[in-house]
Formats: sequence, C-alpha cells, structure tokens
Amino acid sequence: MHSKYFENIVIYLSVLLGCLILGILARMFAISVGADEFTANIVFVAVTLLGILVYGLLSIFIKDLFTLIKQWFFPKEKLVKEPIEKSNDSARIDKIRTEQKQLVADQENNKKAITLKYTQTAFAPYTSDKDLVLLSRNITSYAEKKPISEIQSVEVKKLTSLDLYHFGWNIWNHFRIGNQLQMAAFLKKVFPSILDGVETETIKRHLKDDEQRGIIQIRKDLSEE
Repeated sequence: MHSKYFENIVIYLSVLLGCLILGILARMFAISVGADEFTANIVFVAVTLLGILVYGLLSIFIKDLFTLIKQWFFPKEKLVKEPIEKSNDSARIDKIRTEQKQLVADQENNKKAITLKYTQTAFAPYTSDKDLVLLSRNITSYAEKKPISEIQSVEVKKLTSLDLYHFGWNIWNHFRIGNQLQMAAFLKKVFPSILDGVETETIKRHLKDDEQRGIIQIRKDLSEE
C-alpha cells in the first residue's frame, strides 16, 4: 500500500514538473515575441494549468478509451474465451460423470462379492464343487440382470424347500432386483429337483416363512457373519 502511495506521488510530481516546464517555455516564447512581463506571466499560468487539466481529463477517460480501442481492434477476443470456458466446464462434468459411474460399478461389484461369499459358505456342505461353481455363476447372472435362460440347474442335498426359499429371499433382499415373483422363477430354474412341482406363485408367498427355521435362515444383511 505504501509503495502504491509513493508511486502516485512520483507520477503527480512528474506531471506537475512537466506542466511547469511547458509554462516556462511558453512564457519565454511570449517574451521573445515582444510580450510584456504581465502577459508572459499570464501565458505561463495558463499553459501550466492547461497542461494539468489535459492530464486530468486523459486520466479520467484513458481507461474507457483503451477499452473502446480494444473492442474495435479485437472484437472476437470474448468469443474466443467463452468456448474455452465451456470446454473446461464440459471436461469437468465428464470427469464427475465418469467418477460417479465408477463409484456405482464399485458398489455393484462389492455387492456381488458379498453375495458370492455368502452363497459359497451356505452351500459348500450341501453340493459338489462343480455345482457350487454353477450356482455362483447363476448368482452373478441374476445380479447382472441376464436372461433366465442362461441359468443352469444345480443339485443339492439335505436342504429343504424352506432353506431354498430363505436363500432366495436373502439374495433378493440384498440386490432388490426385480420383484419376488422373478426370484421365485429363478429358484425354480436353479433347483428343479426340489422345486419343480411347486408353482412360482407359491414359492413367492413362502419366501420368508418361519424365518429362524431350517439350515438356511433369513438374513437381514449378508455382509454380517
């Protein structure tokens, strides 16, 4: 701030000195052409004041004059900046959109990982390694909303229809994909040896029966051990 104040003093003193020099030169010229002392002094004062006035007017209007000249000679400058700003906004929005898509994908992958771990833990004692792999693929297909025609049947032992109902409810409640009738159709396609003779609507109605009975019970959260 002090530097700016000192700078202004130097500028004003320089202008005043310049105007005084012009006044002195004008006075000397007036005397050289035969003017008397009084007239020469008037010329001196008039030229000095005129110089100060001209500087003041230029100081007031110089900024507007510069802006006007700039607009005359560079009319497209603003038009050049706007596309750049829009381009930056577009790039920023695309980055946010990409990050959100990645976040959703990570969440979905995490959901699938939790479900596969639960499925393998629940069914490992009651099916073969081959069928456990098939069951995991079926769960992945369900999570990815693939056609039910891609689902393959799996053989299990020692599990009842109630266990399978509970398993179906737990998977549906975890993903919340489609409706419970679709889950019933999924169960019937995966476990035909147990559910082949049961109507899809009947499976749907009994998905949450006797929550704490059976080998596989109702789970509110599959991520909990």
